[in-house]
Amino acid sequence: MLRNVVVPFALVAGATSAWAGDKPLYEPAPAWVKEAPAPDPANLPADKPQLLISDQQHRIADGGVSAYVRSAVLIANAGMLNEAGTLRLEWLPDHGDLIVHHARILRAGETIDLLAKGERFAVIQRELGLERKMLTGMLTATMNAEGMRVGDVLDFAFTITRKDPVLGGQTSTSMPVLTKPVTAAFARNRLSWDKATPVALRSYFDGAELTPRNTGGFDEVELVGPLPKLPDLPDDMPLRLRPLPMVEASSFADWQAVSRTFAPLYATDGAIAPGSPLAAEVARIKAAGKTPRERAALALQSVQGEIRYLFKGMAGGNYTPQAAAQTWSVRYGDCKAKTLLLLAMLRALDIEAEPVLASSDGGDYVPRRLPSAGAFDHVLVRAEIDGASLWLDGTGQGARLSDIEDTPPFRNVLPLRAAGAGLMPLPMRVPARPDVAIWLEIDQTAGIVLPAPYRLRMTMRGQGAEMMRMVTAQGTEDQREAMATQIASQHVSDGRVVSHRLSFDEAANTGSVEIEGIAPGGWGREEGRRYRTIDYAVNTIQFNPDRSRTVWKTIPVATGGPEKMSFTRRVLLPDGGKGYTIEGDRTLPPRLGGMNVTRSFSFDQGVANMEDVIGAAGTEIAPDAIAAERAALTAAERRTLKIMAPADLPRTHELRARAVREGRLKRLDALYAKAIADADPGDATAYDARARLREGLGDWKGALADVERMVAIDPSGANLYFQAYILYVLGRDAESLAAIEKATAADPSDYNALTYHTARLADAKRHDEALAMIDARIAAGGDEREWATLHKAYLLATQGEIDAAAALADSALGEKPRDVGHLNQRCWLRGQMNVALEAALADCDRAIALGDNPAAALDSRALIHFRAGRLDAARADLEEALALEPDIAAALYLRGLVRKKQGDLKGGATDIADAQAIAPRIADDYTRWGITA
Repeated sequence: MLRNVVVPFALVAGATSAWAGDKPLYEPAPAWVKEAPAPDPANLPADKPQLLISDQQHRIADGGVSAYVRSAVLIANAGMLNEAGTLRLEWLPDHGDLIVHHARILRAGETIDLLAKGERFAVIQRELGLERKMLTGMLTATMNAEGMRVGDVLDFAFTITRKDPVLGGQTSTSMPVLTKPVTAAFARNRLSWDKATPVALRSYFDGAELTPRNTGGFDEVELVGPLPKLPDLPDDMPLRLRPLPMVEASSFADWQAVSRTFAPLYATDGAIAPGSPLAAEVARIKAAGKTPRERAALALQSVQGEIRYLFKGMAGGNYTPQAAAQTWSVRYGDCKAKTLLLLAMLRALDIEAEPVLASSDGGDYVPRRLPSAGAFDHVLVRAEIDGASLWLDGTGQGARLSDIEDTPPFRNVLPLRAAGAGLMPLPMRVPARPDVAIWLEIDQTAGIVLPAPYRLRMTMRGQGAEMMRMVTAQGTEDQREAMATQIASQHVSDGRVVSHRLSFDEAANTGSVEIEGIAPGGWGREEGRRYRTIDYAVNTIQFNPDRSRTVWKTIPVATGGPEKMSFTRRVLLPDGGKGYTIEGDRTLPPRLGGMNVTRSFSFDQGVANMEDVIGAAGTEIAPDAIAAERAALTAAERRTLKIMAPADLPRTHELRARAVREGRLKRLDALYAKAIADADPGDATAYDARARLREGLGDWKGALADVERMVAIDPSGANLYFQAYILYVLGRDAESLAAIEKATAADPSDYNALTYHTARLADAKRHDEALAMIDARIAAGGDEREWATLHKAYLLATQGEIDAAAALADSALGEKPRDVGHLNQRCWLRGQMNVALEAALADCDRAIALGDNPAAALDSRALIHFRAGRLDAARADLEEALALEPDIAAALYLRGLVRKKQGDLKGGATDIADAQAIAPRIADDYTRWGITA
């Protein structure tokens, strides 16, 4: 309550007070206020709460409300001194008065009365809601608490009054109540009212005793707190069931009284003068629309599109709308003005319509509240055409005829009628058009193991379309590119945007962004077979309600809406889709996780085409239906839609070589070339992406050319490391070593670069340097210490210190004996050194038993079997490893050696060639360990 003290009126009335001045008054607290005892800084409570007094007292009398607020805060530290050093009080002068009672600093043995010293509040007008197109007329009174120190208590009190003649003598007020765990030495909420004024009271949480007592002609209730903590409740429960720490008072007898009070404000007789510009607009609509629905849609489109939104909460404008003709003339207005204008137009078009009050965020809670003006903060139109209610909101954006039956999320509204009306439920429907429609095409005709060209189109309507219109018309190229990149990243993980285009369709009032780019291959592996998930709805919908606590078991689950989204994914497969199959649900249940869902799917001539539409209509899931709803979604999650590659698909390098051989890379090459041509001069990432492609294709010279451009642009450690690797593959060892030395100098923290550097130093017989580098990393500790220790063991082995290497490998696992990676690494290291083979076998067995994917450990165990002469066992492990991961170069190479030893010279040569296609210098590694072909 220090930076911006806002009196918690539920809805501030647009009114004229007795004084309505634009400067604060300075008066003692009124006689009806019960003063709280002043805190003594020298005798504070033992727990020293920072909030010493929180006192709110509201009085209802003479058709108005006076809201008294007092706060006393202990300035416990320098941060609070900065925060609390300036008092800020806000009020609406057209609605009432700000009356300051006292502002003082309490210090042990001393009271500093700031007002008595002559200090006064300065008044400024800060339109804090201007960015939201709101002119409230709110004034801010500010005053610096001069001389305040840490340890002082800042004590101030004020009253804000309000009275609105529009309400015909009726009024209402509400105030928040402090509940634990908030701490305060003294917290009070007090409501009092003239006995002659019938006032209803209500609290919205347990533990608030609201039994009135009479004090001198006034009734009052008083709560002293903080009150008990509100119960912990699930976030996904309906709002109407949630307790709110608030008390409310209202003099309205019922909702009918509220309805009758506001109805005269929306009279439209004579609102459109014959021959006026507004009359001409009505005539245009009448001629253009052939049916009442078409005319209603055109009128709504006119109000939404021709009248910009601007809330005016000044000069009595909070409840009273400006005239319809004025709104059309000035071309701006708030919800009241737009509603009155739309009403006048619809009635002139002979369409039955009425205004309805709504709560933009709390509509589900309205039936629990006391009848009052404060229950609402919005107004719109209900039109009735052909027996159906149409809910027309002039403050919306981009509505068209196809959207005419859409419903806003207000749930309960109050029609405004001269005879009065009760609350009316507002139905929730899934919108007719998607709020967002995504279309994504992924072209994998070159091969599923290559990056894929993609096209993405996102189309939005309503507010999203208006945002896109603004960016299209006013945004910079950098802003448009940033938006395209952000959109693409949500639907194409780790992809690259190559080009983008924004457009706006005036007729449909939709904005679109079209993107072309490059996506990763996107295929996983399941039991040795490649697959691609194309499901959207099942992977998007979440339904995880927690009703584990006994007191939660009867609480329903609320879902969002109304909203709608569609997602279309097209995957173009190589070879016309020959051998590819589909697994999973081609259709879906009509509802999953409270969402309405539809799916259409086709698979023809190598094109898999799937469209999922998800709609939310605010469905509530009853407690006894939660388990079934969850089970339905879980079942669908087990049957996600997938494309399965042929079981006999060739290895990755073979597929890539085939793509090169058959000229399938033209589109991909063009996209990479465009990405490079369009990149900023200081951006090396486009070269990096193409270098990775060329590396995968085995085009090492082409990859090196791109990497050299990368290094020239950005000589980072990562880029130099990449360069070092490519040079090594090309047999340019001295240059590779020089590049990796630069890489580790540029980024000493890169552990992978460090181990690569030390391995190349060992190749060059510079063992002392290699050991010194790895010792420094071991000494630094951290998560890499055990890995570094195992790598040191490898380095010792390369210089012939086998016993020392073996002992060091044993010590590395001392603290993590169940670490699968460490176990596998020690097994592999022992196989390289050809020592302690039985111990190595135990390591591999343990790694296989503990690990989720045993392919690497099976490869390591095969090496142990090979060293021990158990060729059949080695072959069996290698076959199993390659069934899980067909592209493990080490496993292919070793299997080639085994096959040759078993007499299968052709098969062995094929395996070795495959391994060298993946890792060109793999033979050097095995030769280093004494294993030759």
